[in-house]
Amino acid sequence: MKNLRLFVGLFLLFACAGALRAFATPPMVTNVTAHQRADASGLVDITYDLFDAQGGTQTVYVAVSTNSGGRYDVGATSFSGAVGAGVTPGAAKHIVWDAIADLPMVSSTTVRVKVTADDSVYTDLFCIVDVAAGPAAYSYPVIFSSVAPPLNDEYKTTKIVLGRIAAGTFAMGSPTNELGRDSDETRHTVTLSCGYYLGLYEITQAQYSNVMGANPSFNVKGAQSATRPAEMVSWTAARGGIWPGGAPDGAAFMGRLRTKTNRAFDLPSEAQWEYACRAGTTNALNNNTNLTNTYRDGNMDLLGRYYCNGGGTYVADPTNGADAAVGSYQPNSAGLYDMHGNVNEWCLDLYGAYGGNATDPAGADAGTNTYRVIRGGSWCFAAGECRSAARRYYSQDYTQDDYGFRLCLPVRP
Repeated sequence: MKNLRLFVGLFLLFACAGALRAFATPPMVTNVTAHQRADASGLVDITYDLFDAQGGTQTVYVAVSTNSGGRYDVGATSFSGAVGAGVTPGAAKHIVWDAIADLPMVSSTTVRVKVTADDSVYTDLFCIVDVAAGPAAYSYPVIFSSVAPPLNDEYKTTKIVLGRIAAGTFAMGSPTNELGRDSDETRHTVTLSCGYYLGLYEITQAQYSNVMGANPSFNVKGAQSATRPAEMVSWTAARGGIWPGGAPDGAAFMGRLRTKTNRAFDLPSEAQWEYACRAGTTNALNNNTNLTNTYRDGNMDLLGRYYCNGGGTYVADPTNGADAAVGSYQPNSAGLYDMHGNVNEWCLDLYGAYGGNATDPAGADAGTNTYRVIRGGSWCFAAGECRSAARRYYSQDYTQDDYGFRLCLPVRP
């Protein structure tokens, strides 16, 4: 991060949220500058001028790009100062960005920042499902919030929290020189035309029990069992039904959750999963590093439970279990935990070869194929099998003690 240099230009935003005042002049952001401090702190000072004809307070956002402004899709959050809701118009507004916290491994002249403003306050950055009432509940409350919930066990047991992922375009798959690459990872361009929410954590044993009334997990030993990922879950038990083009089975986890929330919760598509995992990165791991070894790798050690940083202890002592409590390792810049390792995560798609550049791909066509894609690797995988682009597939009825999932929800228009 020592030589991070940020280059910015003039950015204007025409406010477009539902609370936009009729016929109002949109707010305007001008004179954006960003400079990294000369000390070793890695802090970046961002200044801008904010004008609003009506004089009201604004909600100010900062977007970050790591590819020279091609996509502003990095989930950076470490901002303070004149950012967020309630910013008054004026000159020389000041934001401090802790760039190292959001981009710990990036040292590049391709980083850009964009400052925008809106008359309204977005209240839907996080989706929270309250499943505390258990499987007999008639319904589960769903709320949307602009404030990140605390990272405590309540949101890993009785509540399920999802973060909003913006629509965008990315390079899916891996370059031909990526260490550990498999032949089915052909790199191609994918556009996701709609935003969606994705679980910050894998569904835990407590959350699964609160919805389904039972816990199928094998690794249920120890004090942390409630916050460890639910496993021994097949694609059929998690989702079932028909895909592409059909709804979940009503008796599956997704079917029950849909009935009790009246919202279209589902598994992510394979493209949605990789886009969210990468969060703007292009290297093998979502802290934007590459592997130095496909078996044991120091970068992978930081990001999730895999065979070489604790998962392998299961072989010697199965009473310890093999996976870790969700959220035990570093998140990516979108705030998602355990996208590498812990348990394999089911995706919607039937497995097949990539079909080239695509918009909102749904995976292989249905037929006799019952093999569903799993992503992320697990506690019993080596580092190379936990890369952002790594693909595996299994029969949709198959269960194993390293198979789990996380929730996805489309953003409503």
